[in-house]
Order: sequence, then structure tokens, then C-alpha cells
Amino acid sequence: MQLAYTYIYLELEKPLYNLKNKAELLFGMKFQINGYATDMISLGWNSRLANKSEIKVMTEILHQVKADLNAKGNYISIQELKSIQSEDYYFKQFFSESPFPVAELIKIIDALIQLLDGTWTSNNYDMNIDYE
Repeated sequence: MQLAYTYIYLELEKPLYNLKNKAELLFGMKFQINGYATDMISLGWNSRLANKSEIKVMTEILHQVKADLNAKGNYISIQELKSIQSEDYYFKQFFSESPFPVAELIKIIDALIQLLDGTWTSNNYDMNIDYE
């Protein structure tokens, strides 16, 4: 999830997105990216997205992240993974040996979109990400 948060963070920080609690959202994501809460992921979006309009904006952000990821091809390169800014030593170590499959990140983004849209029907929150 740290990796997914990285790409969501990069999109959300763009000035074109105006959300009431944007600073809090960015802070929470950066907290996750930096590895301060690796055992559990709590989006906190219910309390930080002010209304349905902001949920729609966040959904648009996720769709843009998905498009950007798809544009990368099949894999995120080791070079790109190593360039990600994180204070988490283990994050850097984990993503330093092999490219990451874009399709696996898309699974996470799709699940987040479904959660925001209210169309998530699964009770299995394990994404079964295929990366070693």
C-alpha cells in the first residue's frame, strides 16, 4: 500500500485539486509512505473528504493515477522505485531488486475506486499482490 500511496500522493499534491482537508490527506499519506504505520493501513478518507463532491474529486485523482500507471507499461522500473522519497529503510530495500508489476498496483487503485463509489462487494481485503 505504501507504493500505491506514493502515486496517489504525487497526484493529490498538484495544485489543481482543491480539497478542504488536503493538507491532512497529504500528511496521512506521507506518514504511510515513510513507514510509520506499516502494520495497518487506515485511509481516513471518510473523515477527511468533506462531501460527495470531494469524494468525486478523489475518485478522479485515482482514475488519473491509474492512467499514469498504465502509461508506464507493464512494470515500474527498479530505477524509479529507488527514486521514491521515503524515510522507510525497508521500503527502499524491498523495492530495490526487481521491477514492480503495474497491474498489481492497478488492483489496489481499482479497489480504492470501488470503495469510494460504494461498489465494493468483496469481504476479502487481501489484495494478493504478486511481487517478490
